Amino acid sequence: MLQRRRERREQLAAQQRWEAWSAMHTEPLPHPVQPEPGTLIDDFLPSDLRLPTREELAGILMPHDAPLVLDGEVRACAECGAYRKWIVASTRDGVWLRCQAGHEEVAPRLDAAWFNRTSGPITEQHASY
Repeated sequence: MLQRRRERREQLAAQQRWEAWSAMHTEPLPHPVQPEPGTLIDDFLPSDLRLPTREELAGILMPHDAPLVLDGEVRACAECGAYRKWIVASTRDGVWLRCQAGHEEVAPRLDAAWFNRTSGPITEQHASY
């Protein structure tokens, strides 16, 4: 019984110390500066830190290591028969497939919507294909 009272007193003392400390260490809220009406504020990142938008890129690549199945059919390279480890490129001309051997062909059954659903976020940028 005495042990519980002692623990409770210690808890109350610790809570009071915390409240006193936090009251002394609160920072005032910043007052937002209201711009004049019609004034544009440039609060974006500097241009050298911005990534280009998808519209500004010539194309986007993604690896597709598993077999590519379209409408229940496994897609294979027409020239060498490879059916996995594709590089899929989405360009303004359409979606392109490139096999390990470097053979490229457009995939008419794939479109930009499929590419966007399948690909993840952009993690790297390269100057050339």
